[in-house]
Amino acid sequence: MSRLSIRRLLLLAAGVCGGLYILRLHGLLQDKRLDRLMESIPQVEVPGWMTRNPADSFRNSELSTSNYRRQMAVRDAMRHAWGGYRRHAFGKDELQPVSKTYNQRWGNWSITLVDSLDSLLMMGLHDEYVEAKDRVRLVDFTRSPPNYSVPVFEMAIRALGGLLGAYELDNDPMFLQKARDVADALLIAFDTPTGLPAQQVDLNARKPVFAGDLAIAEGGTVQLEFKRLSQLTGDDKYRKAGDRAGEAIEAGERKYKGLYPAFINTNTGEYDASSVLSVGAYVDSFYEYQLKQFLFDRKDTKFKDRYLRSTMAVKERLVARDPTSGRLFLGSWNNGDSVFVHEMEHLACFYPGLLALGAQALDRPRDLVLAEELAYTCYVSYAMTPTGLGPERFRFAGYKFVDAAADDAGAAAGSMGEDVKKDSAGMSGVDVRYILRPETLESLFILFRVTGDPKYQDWAWAIFLAIEKHAKVEGGYAAIRNVFATSSHWNLVDSMESFFTAETLKYLYLLFGPSDLLSLDEYVLNTEAHPLKITK
Repeated sequence: MSRLSIRRLLLLAAGVCGGLYILRLHGLLQDKRLDRLMESIPQVEVPGWMTRNPADSFRNSELSTSNYRRQMAVRDAMRHAWGGYRRHAFGKDELQPVSKTYNQRWGNWSITLVDSLDSLLMMGLHDEYVEAKDRVRLVDFTRSPPNYSVPVFEMAIRALGGLLGAYELDNDPMFLQKARDVADALLIAFDTPTGLPAQQVDLNARKPVFAGDLAIAEGGTVQLEFKRLSQLTGDDKYRKAGDRAGEAIEAGERKYKGLYPAFINTNTGEYDASSVLSVGAYVDSFYEYQLKQFLFDRKDTKFKDRYLRSTMAVKERLVARDPTSGRLFLGSWNNGDSVFVHEMEHLACFYPGLLALGAQALDRPRDLVLAEELAYTCYVSYAMTPTGLGPERFRFAGYKFVDAAADDAGAAAGSMGEDVKKDSAGMSGVDVRYILRPETLESLFILFRVTGDPKYQDWAWAIFLAIEKHAKVEGGYAAIRNVFATSSHWNLVDSMESFFTAETLKYLYLLFGPSDLLSLDEYVLNTEAHPLKITK
């Protein structure tokens, strides 16, 4: 029964019901006999997400026809990306859209498919979802290819997160069992003296694989997934493993209480004091999960306290203003805190959204001011380029630290005139790739949900149009080699990471939809945008 197409079952049920209705209409079947026959028809459980007509949300609402059309354009983009994956890479890890081939860089766990499940479901792509779901049944998450080690962080957020997100929306126990398989495989990595995980797991040998010091994002971005899995299964071993790793990160000695060096030793729990201080690569989602663990379960207030300490430290040490462009940005310190780098990573563009979530949840309106200006900086990094796509890293002409006194970096916020030429003066690309990343769109989505300001939809739409113009190819969507170049095939990179369908297109779709479509009062999104139900 489980492998039959839902569409076929629904058509069959509709045909039987229609025939019975005709018989009843002509008096050939009595009411009681009809009721008994109707009760005997097998009931097909279809997730509510699959029966919802997206257009219904736009009727008698504040949302315009224009936004409905935008949302449907994003849905078409998802269909195009998925179509390329289905034709050229179905069941494989990643599509290579230019060559129309695939790679297995994630250990043959069908990562694009698993990462995309909840996106397909919430966008109403019914047939695509059902086919993908059937394929998940065949994936063995307890094994990996010979000589391959499973990356713990990526599989926690993409595979475990993707399966849990699908379970939250569909409620099929198959997803929950598969999620347990993934988590049980990853738990091997946590058998260390400190409880911090090894970076990888050799599933065939059932042993952890160490690769130098651990990035704190790798140890601090499993807690949401493990906590939700423990809730759903009643098995507390997952939560305990995640909590032990998180407490080891917190216990490590560091110079600034709210700032965490990027790398920590798995065996000793000691930080590499010379490693970078930032909210970008290696650390980003660790800071994200400080707040989100509190939002997930507000009874555990220590995560709120840690988030507030980190927010203050970020304001004091990482937020700066470029005197030339006037833009606020999030820089970083190299070699501990000896050299301030006046550059910003695309990865750090998640932080305005995090500030906005915190501002709403904790009643911190001045944090919202800061969030809005930082988000504008991220948008300008897109709008200033000839392609309209943002670089991986961009530089500012200079810097001046803002006054974070009285817990308020936002008080120093300047105006956002949306004169891109003026507001990007002195900004330049450093790493000029665009690899279909979601972080700027993530912040625009959250800011729209928090403020209701339609400018965030307009900025996101401009980004979407740029993706359509420059990244869309016949086989899917390709990464861009240089966002400052607009010409020819050479600028395309043969890569479509799974986060494009899991996050980038999902945030765009939600941006143009109503606020009850994946309500942030009901779900917290993991760092790969998979929904986890909030503990009430």
